[in-house]
Amino acid sequence: MKNNLKLLVNELRPLDRLLRNKSGRYLHINEIHQIDPQTFSNLPRLERLYLHNNHIKRIPAGSFSAMPKLRKLRLDSNALICDCSMLWLVKMMAQHNDMYIDATCYQPARVTGMPLSIMEERDFECKIPEIQKDPEDITVNFGEAAMFTCVVTGDPTPDIIWLRDSNEIPIDGTRYEVMENGTLMLHDITDVDTGYFECMAKNPVGEVHSKPAKMTVQHKRDSANLQKAAPVFTVRPQKQFAKLDQSINFDCAANGHPKPHVAWLFNGERILLNERISIRSNGSIFIDDIQESDAGLYTCLAENINGKVNASATLEVMVPPTFILEPHNKTVRLGDDVEFICTAKGVPKPLINWFRNTLVLPLTENIILSNENQNLTILSVTADDEGIYHCRAENAEGYVEGSAFLTVENYEIIRPRIVLKPEDTDAYRESSVQLPCEIESEPPATVEWRKDGSYLDDSRKHSITIIGSLILHNLTLRDTGRYECSVFNEYGRDTASAFLTVKDRVIPGDEYVNIALTEATRDVDLAIERTMDELFNNNNTSKTDISRLYRITSFPNAPAREVARAAEIYERTLDKVRDFIQSGHKVTSAEPFLYQNVLSNQHLEVIARLSGCVAHRDKNECSDMCYHSKYRSYDGSCNNFAHPTWGSSLSGFRRILFPIYENGFSQPVGWNKDIKYNGFSLPSARLVSTSIITTDDISEDQQLTHMVMQWGQWLDHDLDHALPSVSSQTWDGVDCKKTCAYAAPCFPIDVPPNDPRITNRRCIDFIRTSAVCGSGMTSVLFGTLQPREQINQLTSFIDASQVYGFEKSVAEDLRDLTNENGLLRVGVTFPGRKPLLPTVGINGMDCRRNLDESNRNCFVAGDIRANEQIGLAAMHTIWMREHNRIAIQLKVLNPFWDGDRVYHEARKIVGAQIQIITYEHWLPIILGAEGIKQLGQYKEYDPNLNPSVSNVFATAALRFGHSMINPLLHRYDENFEPIAEGHLLLRHAFFSPWRLVDEGGVDPLLRGMFTTPAKLKTPTQNLNSELTEKLFYSAHAVALDLAAINIQRSRDHGIPPYTKWRQFCNMSEVNDFDDLAGEITDETVRNKLKELYGSVHNIDVWVGGILENQVEGGKVGPLFRCLLVEQFQRLRDGDRFWYENPSVFKPDQLRQLKETSLARILCDNGDNIDTIGENVFLLPEVQDGLVSCEDLPSMDLRYWADCETCGENGGLERAKRRARRDTETDDDILIDEARINGLEDSQHEMENTIASLKKRIEYLEETCKAD
Repeated sequence: MKNNLKLLVNELRPLDRLLRNKSGRYLHINEIHQIDPQTFSNLPRLERLYLHNNHIKRIPAGSFSAMPKLRKLRLDSNALICDCSMLWLVKMMAQHNDMYIDATCYQPARVTGMPLSIMEERDFECKIPEIQKDPEDITVNFGEAAMFTCVVTGDPTPDIIWLRDSNEIPIDGTRYEVMENGTLMLHDITDVDTGYFECMAKNPVGEVHSKPAKMTVQHKRDSANLQKAAPVFTVRPQKQFAKLDQSINFDCAANGHPKPHVAWLFNGERILLNERISIRSNGSIFIDDIQESDAGLYTCLAENINGKVNASATLEVMVPPTFILEPHNKTVRLGDDVEFICTAKGVPKPLINWFRNTLVLPLTENIILSNENQNLTILSVTADDEGIYHCRAENAEGYVEGSAFLTVENYEIIRPRIVLKPEDTDAYRESSVQLPCEIESEPPATVEWRKDGSYLDDSRKHSITIIGSLILHNLTLRDTGRYECSVFNEYGRDTASAFLTVKDRVIPGDEYVNIALTEATRDVDLAIERTMDELFNNNNTSKTDISRLYRITSFPNAPAREVARAAEIYERTLDKVRDFIQSGHKVTSAEPFLYQNVLSNQHLEVIARLSGCVAHRDKNECSDMCYHSKYRSYDGSCNNFAHPTWGSSLSGFRRILFPIYENGFSQPVGWNKDIKYNGFSLPSARLVSTSIITTDDISEDQQLTHMVMQWGQWLDHDLDHALPSVSSQTWDGVDCKKTCAYAAPCFPIDVPPNDPRITNRRCIDFIRTSAVCGSGMTSVLFGTLQPREQINQLTSFIDASQVYGFEKSVAEDLRDLTNENGLLRVGVTFPGRKPLLPTVGINGMDCRRNLDESNRNCFVAGDIRANEQIGLAAMHTIWMREHNRIAIQLKVLNPFWDGDRVYHEARKIVGAQIQIITYEHWLPIILGAEGIKQLGQYKEYDPNLNPSVSNVFATAALRFGHSMINPLLHRYDENFEPIAEGHLLLRHAFFSPWRLVDEGGVDPLLRGMFTTPAKLKTPTQNLNSELTEKLFYSAHAVALDLAAINIQRSRDHGIPPYTKWRQFCNMSEVNDFDDLAGEITDETVRNKLKELYGSVHNIDVWVGGILENQVEGGKVGPLFRCLLVEQFQRLRDGDRFWYENPSVFKPDQLRQLKETSLARILCDNGDNIDTIGENVFLLPEVQDGLVSCEDLPSMDLRYWADCETCGENGGLERAKRRARRDTETDDDILIDEARINGLEDSQHEMENTIASLKKRIEYLEETCKAD
């Protein structure tokens, strides 16, 4: 039987040595605060030691080294401080795998709750010892005392060992004594003490030696003839720290002739000696049983007949915290604000932390700590806030805790529930109808109604009653649709829906048209409803499926859904008509199948009107010329007054070449597996990816940083976002993730036999992109058959729509409309950082994939994909801050501007900055010198040029950047060392915005981007396997494959094959695979292409483009260079608000804008970035290394001062004085010089323009003469 010693529920402080030879020690649930290093030194047979549920903070090094048989050690439920002093225990655990140790960290905050067993040496921020002050040479008289001082730092605190002539000095406590601060004291000096002394500082991280100091012993007979000398200190008192009840010694020694007398002062007064305070024979003062009143200034006086000297040092008495003011119990009502106050004193000054119900209090937008954490404020209290709030005041000497209970006066909570639900209803045109939605909820819930996914507000057309029912007045046929009632509050939500069919009193058309339309509408709306329910109302688990987050970021908002839904209903109706009459035909461009042959124009108009397909054709009149002449619209419309929808959001992509669809107008190639192309079946997109695209090997680019890739993604999210299908289910209700059949909108990617990864499924799920009305099957409405065209959700212009949104409601939701400062909303701000993005509300996307990992939600930005990967979220944060930085300065310069003016001016500047960075700094790297030459210089706005993004640009050309993505995101601290959390695998970077909050903010990611090489694309290293084999691996039944998705998407969009685009770009004609040798030089790659495609004319455009050799000085092949140049010319020359258009900015403003650089913007808006590469797209080693942010040029916003308007509001001089006071300006002379230089530059530009015009006139005159 084991022998056990149980000491439960006691107050043992500290714990001294225990009895021998017991097999187990049960010391848990005691008041043990500290352990002496020798406590367990006499227990060599002990096997189990239970120290849990105590107050132990630190475990002295070596505490368990004398226990060779120890197998189980419990230290959990203590207040363990896991700093470097605990590193020895982690190393011991690593060396003894057979020992079970249960220990959890309490502090510091970054490791709170982390088991010690999973920690590694790199988790501790330890510092090797460092000598701050070396010992100095001294000369002492025979028989006197001497002192050597050695000041060291390190973490953990180093042990100091003294050496003489490289041999360790035996410390006997009589002649040799080491003080608490490490100082070596030598008494009764003899000749044998002569030599070189050095200190060695040592901790678990390493050791360091000081410089040796020489001690010379001088005999009194040698100094007998010395003249009388004033006192000189040989030992001065040193500042000391002491704990209560300890003892300390202030040393002081002086030489002189005659020998000086030593006395002491305390705070300037002669010290009073007593039983605790005494002066020793060597002149030192000894203080026993330290009290708090002993803290102060101690002065040593050395005096003889020839003079006197003094030296002082302070004593700081370390005092555990005590409360000045403790928190008190509070009772508040639900929704009120409450404040707890907790103040404490102690030495050193206590740090205050708050806990709720024993857990560290999380900082959220409604929980605010202020006044050095002494004030805790909780805004809008909810029932979840009720509980015990602990205030802990803590310093190195201990801690005190005070508690207060927060009671939230509440009523019985009833989760929102619809007790009377709406039902499917038929009604006649011009009548009224009421759809019930009676609820019970406590507290009261918000009731919202949607029609086909779009919010309904009170209007003349419809109203919501007090009890939640919806009343529709004066019904029209357009009111037909699915109506959904949603009720919600902070405790839950409930939804119910019904379909309202509005009938014409005289039903038009044949019966099968009405049946087809009704069934089509129900099919589409039910599929949309099921999809939305799956995406937004899935509350079954605490972990959010990452694939659901990915689909949410692509899912259309209400206006976009209306556009896509109309086309889906129209197309579905025509499908049903064809099925009903059993007369469907294969439609080709040579012999089109015309629905007009079986349906009259009247019937087609009915279908178009009832489906809503005609709604998208409404023309924007652009009547507000005061606004549209000066600022961009949110949705991009009215940029071109003659063609208002060019480049606008929710419009079709531009086609360069006629699309290739299998049935001529809508079905993608490969839909029918029996059809061959150029004698061969098309290969599976997955097979192409695994055979020729994916790579496990990664080479580093020797010139470019990973920021090149990140800017490409940032730019892409400004330009295009293809609108996906509004449903992820077939119209028969089958989820696209659960079927491998080709049934709209599902177009799964076939998994070939012997796939290297996927063995348990036949396909990877893939959903088609929605069509725009007037294309594909819906084109019959417009009298001629048009191929299916996809919708671009975003504006095509480079206008920072990813910052501000692509339509008015999104833009206004992002603005801070609580004042007239023109700012964007911000989220939480943490100490030492700048504001983060705001987070979503109760109806927003939920990013909390794993509540055990983090409970922080998604960020909100102008583009819904902001949370897609953490690097992108960092860019969104930087540009939100840049807008606000500019807006604040503009408001200072123009205090009379209202919020709208400030906002739009700042928005215009931000858009110009993105244009400049893209065209002046990024595109030259991508296109190379020849590509920039083809792009040409900006000349003027061309209103006849359509700037809309082309389908091939969005689907293939701009996706070249996928080949530059690294599988690892590097994260560096301010010293460019990896942060404690380490670098981040790409697979862990998706939908994890919480990492910006909890893992160092935006700076570590940005430093990694501008110092880490981009991935180098080679003929056999195209996309890294993180993107093709592990994309969302934890969320999908089959991990996605980005390369296969790119290929399948180009087929979905009907993009012609690679060789068609070679013809468009005037590249050499190819008829077999060897003809590709000029652009794809690797013979192995060409042979693999032949094996996959059979015919060179079957190669998918993205595959051919990505496999081309990169052009000289660029990062794309000749085909993608051609397509990029074609698009970027249009984006520049077809944009009325292009920054170089003379009507957009004044010449002085334009000159300032050209100082823009991404490096400057990162410096201005990072949390603490002060060193950076001047060109963040180039590696530091290929430019001038890293430079100080202060050396980078910056934009001077004084040129935006609105002098004309400010004259009307109090005078120009007052505005000038405000600008001088509130902005960083030079003196008046420098301002005048800047203005003169600006005028000279303008004059120089004008002279060049005149000279150019003269040359052109001369050329025209010569041409006329020749004719």
